Amino acid sequence: MNKSIMMASVLLLASTLASADEIVTVEKDRMVGGGFGGLGGFMLGAAAGGPIGALVGAGVGYFAGQGVQEVTGLEHNLYVLKDEQGNTTRLRTSADGFEAGQQVERSGSQLAAVNH
Repeated sequence: MNKSIMMASVLLLASTLASADEIVTVEKDRMVGGGFGGLGGFMLGAAAGGPIGALVGAGVGYFAGQGVQEVTGLEHNLYVLKDEQGNTTRLRTSADGFEAGQQVERSGSQLAAVNH
């Protein structure tokens, strides 16, 4: 009984280590800056101009926040990954140097290249 549990655990761990994801696309991502800028613009616009000011401030703040994130060089990468079953997922990370078509292993939000 104990031996079969140990064998099942080893097989389960080995199967997850053997699977690799493929990078489908790589894009620059400035969503975080846009979110913070939009929120700040929303609050300032609401204080200055009421409901209409809130909408205008949120729109302007969103694009300003993205621009600030780009200028400061704090952009993240957005990787679209495809697993062996054909499922696609999007992963935002500061990891750099990966290209479309490359095989990677994923651990949370961390990527590591698969060496064949």
